[in-house]
Amino acid sequence: MAALVRKNSNHVDVLINSAGLGRYRPSEMISNQEMRQHFEVNFYGTYYCIKALLPLMKPQNAGYILNIGSIFAKYASFPEVSVYAASKFALRGFSDGLRRELKPYGIGVGLLMPGVVNTPFQDKKAAGERKAPAFLMLEASDVAKVIETMIQRQKKSLTLPRWAIPFFWLRSLFEW
Repeated sequence: MAALVRKNSNHVDVLINSAGLGRYRPSEMISNQEMRQHFEVNFYGTYYCIKALLPLMKPQNAGYILNIGSIFAKYASFPEVSVYAASKFALRGFSDGLRRELKPYGIGVGLLMPGVVNTPFQDKKAAGERKAPAFLMLEASDVAKVIETMIQRQKKSLTLPRWAIPFFWLRSLFEW
């Protein structure tokens, strides 16, 4: 991918990392291979893309990297999301640190942490896996508008839906 970008344009204004893999089952029921797959897709995929494209972005002294995480990177407060949440927590930590590393180069780094988005990702859940109720799902078109705003304003971090933040906070405080 980086070679294709170098060949065709030789610069990157915005990089959006939006790959995701999630199996919602108790951690003891997730194989070691599935655990590695979570990290390969949710963390390392982003890391490799950024590493490949930074040599194009740094000389520009401009640009924006937006990593798409998950609300579970802040609140792993439901059973059966521990492995998925761990990979998204790693992405959150990387994004926060990278933001500081790249600031001298004029490159912004943002992290969007949405709740459940109504996409085919949800349709691929295996039998017995936790599925979100429809009323909790964000629409992809609404998330796309937020992404556009984050890019335009070079926002650092945003959690969606915002109404869920107090719910997750209270849930973690009272452990219900």
